[in-house]
Amino acid sequence: MSTNAANIIFFLSVLTGLGGTATAQIIVDRPIDLNGSTESDRQVLGLSDATTPANALNARTFQAGQYRYAEVSGTASWNAVLTPTADPLQAGATFVLLCQDSNAGPVALTIDGQGPYPVHVDGVKPLVSGDVPAGTIVTTVFDGTAFQLTSGRAPIIRDCPSGFVAVNDRYCIEVAQHDTMAYDSAAVLCGSLNGRLCTWGEWYAACYNATNLGLTNMVGDYEWTKNAANANNSVRVVGRFSCNTGALGDAWASPARSFRCCSRR
Repeated sequence: MSTNAANIIFFLSVLTGLGGTATAQIIVDRPIDLNGSTESDRQVLGLSDATTPANALNARTFQAGQYRYAEVSGTASWNAVLTPTADPLQAGATFVLLCQDSNAGPVALTIDGQGPYPVHVDGVKPLVSGDVPAGTIVTTVFDGTAFQLTSGRAPIIRDCPSGFVAVNDRYCIEVAQHDTMAYDSAAVLCGSLNGRLCTWGEWYAACYNATNLGLTNMVGDYEWTKNAANANNSVRVVGRFSCNTGALGDAWASPARSFRCCSRR
């Protein structure tokens, strides 16, 4: 193996006239060929832990990851101190942070006195309260103007839209059914409400908990669902006599039906 880097500093162990060894430092300004006959003869040994950005990185420092890891605290600003101190920030610089406090809203990050720069998610969105719970380890990548949070964000459970109620942490359902409408028109209307027609399983789970959820008219007529049926151009319709009642409905030729929309949380 060779390198063309100039002015490389090495520590050299040499035999002394007293039968021992002495260690000296030399500067090499020519290519270095490591071409010993055994693997142990082709190694650079004795590199100390890095203390400045110009130091060579030994395996121990790399495995520890301390050159890009820091603990930060605060609810709105994070100040990271690294060992060794970070070079001037460039796009692509990646840092791993242990956040001791939960954020209370947008956060700005300073790396070794450089910054503060905003911390964003999904490109340009600032953090919202609780995105990073206390004790979370996150990864951030500098994009030149801000740090992008690429891991560690807490799952977000959205509030249900107006007129919807939460069935569980995964989805909401409309409290009241819509008047009869053709299947394709019903699907378009649900989309305009930032929702979709409910699956058969979602409708069924809500139906059996209708009283607690305050749902109306779950049983008494057939409602559209987004589930296909085992026939051409057919969809599953549910609820005519009970929560268990299901039938086939022709999506294009059948009469208009009632329906309700669901939305993801």
